[in-house]
Amino acid sequence: MPAAPRTIGQVLELLRPEFQDISVSKLRYLESEGLVAPERDQPSGYRRFRQEDVDRLLFVLRAQRDRYLPLKVIREQLEALDRGEEVTLDGPAPAAEPADTPDEPAKPARPRPRTGSRMVTRRQLLSESGLGEAALIELERLRIIETRRGSNLYGREAVAIAAAARKLGNVGVDPRQLRVVQQAAVMEAALVEQALAPYRRRSGIPKDVLADVYRQVLQAHAALLHSQINE
Repeated sequence: MPAAPRTIGQVLELLRPEFQDISVSKLRYLESEGLVAPERDQPSGYRRFRQEDVDRLLFVLRAQRDRYLPLKVIREQLEALDRGEEVTLDGPAPAAEPADTPDEPAKPARPRPRTGSRMVTRRQLLSESGLGEAALIELERLRIIETRRGSNLYGREAVAIAAAARKLGNVGVDPRQLRVVQQAAVMEAALVEQALAPYRRRSGIPKDVLADVYRQVLQAHAALLHSQINE
């Protein structure tokens, strides 16, 4: 006989021995991302999690913890499972190394990304920034940190944002409050684009002009911020 559906509170108690930082908001976020779809009681709307929902949650949470996978990759793996394909979580996928044979010499191993590379994995981002997994998930939900388009890797700017979020969190700044900084950056980027538009219409933007415009905008931002804090 199948187990009775569980409430969200019962699911939290079931998951906490393995995932101590699990929360209602995190489960709701995973649901909003389409990774789990619990039934809803009518007319109350309370969530009811079947055993297969709990199994999906365990798959998602272990993929994040053990392999540092972004949600879009986990979603692809869940879709593969739904199609009946086999997906395992036996640690990070190793690079394929062809066996030596008399007829075909072994190919050279693909070099691993350097720590100083412009792109980093999820594991590297968390390690270098010191940010916790739950905080990174929240920043991704807010789209303050995102992987580079068409890849599962992050730019170096994501590491800087994550490190700043960790340090600001230590003084009580919630990740959601970084939206203020993000909105300011969007407007400043528009200002830079406006200043560079004449060059784009001609032969292109000289590197020294691009660097100078960015530098001047950053200096103005820092000075204005300083003047507001010290008023």
